[in-house]
Amino acid sequence: MKKLMSSAVCAMAVAASFVTGQTEAQATTPVSVSYNFAQGAQGWTGGFADLPTNYLSSGIYETAFGWSAIPDQSGVRGLMIQSHNRSDDVFMYITKKIDASVGLAPNKQYTVYLNFDLATDAPGGGFGTGGAPAESVYVKAGAVNYAPVLNVENHGSTPYYVLNVDKGNQATDGADLQLVGNIAKPDSEVPGYQLKHFEHTFTVTTNAKGEAYLIIGTDSGYEGFTRLYYTNIQASFY
Repeated sequence: MKKLMSSAVCAMAVAASFVTGQTEAQATTPVSVSYNFAQGAQGWTGGFADLPTNYLSSGIYETAFGWSAIPDQSGVRGLMIQSHNRSDDVFMYITKKIDASVGLAPNKQYTVYLNFDLATDAPGGGFGTGGAPAESVYVKAGAVNYAPVLNVENHGSTPYYVLNVDKGNQATDGADLQLVGNIAKPDSEVPGYQLKHFEHTFTVTTNAKGEAYLIIGTDSGYEGFTRLYYTNIQASFY
């Protein structure tokens, strides 16, 4: 009888250990998403902030966003975004909602490992109005648990679009988005667009629906024209 009880206890202990191991494995399995834009924009959208609300009708900001082949990168596609920084502070960004459909849990804090490639044709060491064409265009990234939208604020007598996300200002971090680099291409001696790799680690707490919004953008102090392409975006939520 004692042997039978001992065997039963051992079996229960092994089963409990197995269940615990499964639970721990499930708890540590990351939620991963990946976008190479081979077939389209994959739900990513683009936007522009820190510029007058009449920027489209004025025509001088030359804003555009869309899915495109990346110049000088054979067969690689991505998200093109561009603007002429007439306001000396344009923030142009891309964003994507990640939610429970890919496995995010509600009201949970995640550590996010984000990496992406940005195609840029801006050589380092240059000079321009307001700042350098490469070093004064600051790349930022992060996430929030609410939809990024544009609010209107008056700058003097001029209404401006301002993002409802704390991104900081140019080289300064915000609470939601942090500086990860600039758009100087890896080899300034080689003409054309080059892919530049970025990595960033941060935390975000999902909302009650299990939603978080990834945001990547550039905060520009260069008062000229900038056209960039984003591709190979990957994010893992732990």
